[in-house]
Amino acid sequence: MSRLFISRSGQLRERWAAAFEDARADVGLDPAAAAGCASVWLELDTARAARREAAVRDAVAAGRPVIAMAPVPSEADAFALLQAGARGYCHLEAAPEQLREIALVVEHGGLWMPPELTQRVLGLSLRVVPTPPPQVLELDALTSRELMVAEQVARGASNREIAQTLSISERTVKAHLTAIFDKLGVRDRVQLALAMNNISTHSTVN
Repeated sequence: MSRLFISRSGQLRERWAAAFEDARADVGLDPAAAAGCASVWLELDTARAARREAAVRDAVAAGRPVIAMAPVPSEADAFALLQAGARGYCHLEAAPEQLREIALVVEHGGLWMPPELTQRVLGLSLRVVPTPPPQVLELDALTSRELMVAEQVARGASNREIAQTLSISERTVKAHLTAIFDKLGVRDRVQLALAMNNISTHSTVN
């Protein structure tokens, strides 16, 4: 299935085409066209917040996972657009490799936002969400290295930081995360971080 990019020009940016061979672009969202897509990517401008949120809600109504791409990402903007229904939030100039990572997470039911925002979400949750009885995770199912990676995610570390701390490659970190998600039954690093910190994952944006 293709990835549909909605942009002001209706043209594919070079990085989008480099990320996905099946990428296509349009100036507007046709629900019928969106139905055949794996995900919809919205190029957002600096318009008023209400207009940006409305654009996301309209795209979500088409029934496909939506990723909002902002020229100037911010914590407040991320929360607002995720609350409006976006499943992913990233910089408009995100690199092709990162776009592919976002697609993998979002198209498998996960939630994706930049690592620095994930850290802030985790920090906020630790401060304001009452700690429920610990959620039982099958940590025994993890290898020692997978457990190390999971513990780093719980601290809010990015893939690059985990790789540096454990002296492994970012590719290896991603492979470990894929295995961890599968073994623990979580969809993304946000759920993993919250669960590792005994915060119920229903507190994340759904």
